[in-house]
Amino acid sequence: MKKWSEIGQCKGRWRPANPACMPNRIDYRWNMFQGGLMNVLSRASRRPFALPMISVLVSSLMLGEAAAETFTLEPGPASRIQALIDDVVSDGDEIVLEAGDHLVETVIQLRGRAITLRGESDRLGRPAARLVGAGGTGILSCLSGETGSTRIETLEVIGGDIDLGAGLLIVDSSPSLQGVRFIGNIASVFGGGVGIFGAESNPIFENCDFIDNRADLVGGGCLNGTDASPIYRDCFWSGNSVGLYGRGMYNQVDAAPALVGCEVAGCCDVVPPQSFLDEGENLIDPYCGNCRADFNCYGGVGSADLGLLLGAWGSTDPVYDLDGDGVVGGSDIGALVAQWGPCS
Repeated sequence: MKKWSEIGQCKGRWRPANPACMPNRIDYRWNMFQGGLMNVLSRASRRPFALPMISVLVSSLMLGEAAAETFTLEPGPASRIQALIDDVVSDGDEIVLEAGDHLVETVIQLRGRAITLRGESDRLGRPAARLVGAGGTGILSCLSGETGSTRIETLEVIGGDIDLGAGLLIVDSSPSLQGVRFIGNIASVFGGGVGIFGAESNPIFENCDFIDNRADLVGGGCLNGTDASPIYRDCFWSGNSVGLYGRGMYNQVDAAPALVGCEVAGCCDVVPPQSFLDEGENLIDPYCGNCRADFNCYGGVGSADLGLLLGAWGSTDPVYDLDGDGVVGGSDIGALVAQWGPCS
C-alpha cells in the first residue's frame, strides 16, 4: 500500500500544490525495474550456470512491478483524488479514502479508469469516509464509458448541488457501486442523488441508500433516463423530495430499471408506478391508500388519471378497478371522481 510519503520527493503526504511532489508512476516503476535487473545480472555473473534463467527472472520482475497498487488519502481536499485518477493510477489500482471528510470543490470524474474508489468503514461495516460537496458542484461523474471494472464502494456522498445527478451523474457508462449512501444532495433539475442517462448506461447499485435527496423537478433519489437499464439490488430510499413527482425514483419513457430486494419508504415514491422490472423481494407501495385514484402519482386526481382509467375500460386490471368488482367500468369512474383534486 502506497502512502504519499513513500513516493516522489516530498516529506510526509503528497501536496498537490508542489509539482515536485507529484509521483511519476512510469519513472518510479522503471527505476525499480532497472535496480532489480542489475541485481539479477550481478548474481548471474558470479554463477554462470544461472544465465539461462535471466529471461525468466526479468519477466517475473516486470510482472511483479505491474501489480495493482493501493493509494491511501487522509481527509482533506478531494482534488487529490482527481489528480490520482488523471496522472497516477493504472487499471486495477485502488484509491482508499481514510475515515473523515474529503471536501469536493469540483466534481470528481472517473475518466473511464478501471479502478476502485473505496472508503474506509467503521467496525460495523458502515461507511466512515465522506465525499462532502463544498457548494455549487456535483460529487461524482462517470461520463467516459466506464464499465463494471470501475467500482465505487463504502462511501457517503453528501451535499452535491448541481443541475443533474448531484451525487452521481452517469452518461452512457456502467460503473458498479457497493455500499454507497447518497445523502442530502440537491439537483435543480433531475436526479438529486443519482442521474442516469443514455442507452449504454447499465450501472449496478448494491446495498446503496438514497436518503433526504431532492430534485427541483423530478427524481429526488434517482432519475433513470430513457433507455437506461440500471440494476438496484438491496437498496433503500427514504425522505427524498421533489418539486413535481418521483420522490424516490422517476423513470423516463423506455427506461428499464430492475429492482430486487429493495425497499422504498412511503407511497407513490416511484413514478410512474410499477415502471420498473420487479425481480422480487421488494417492499414498494406503488399507490397511496388515501388517494388511490392518483394512478400516475402526480400528487392529485385529475384528467390524466381519468384518461388512464378509460384506457383500461372493460379490462380486469386491478390497478384501475377501484371498486374491486373485477372489471373496470362506470362505478370506477364514480370512485375516481369522488377523489378528484389534490391528494391530502
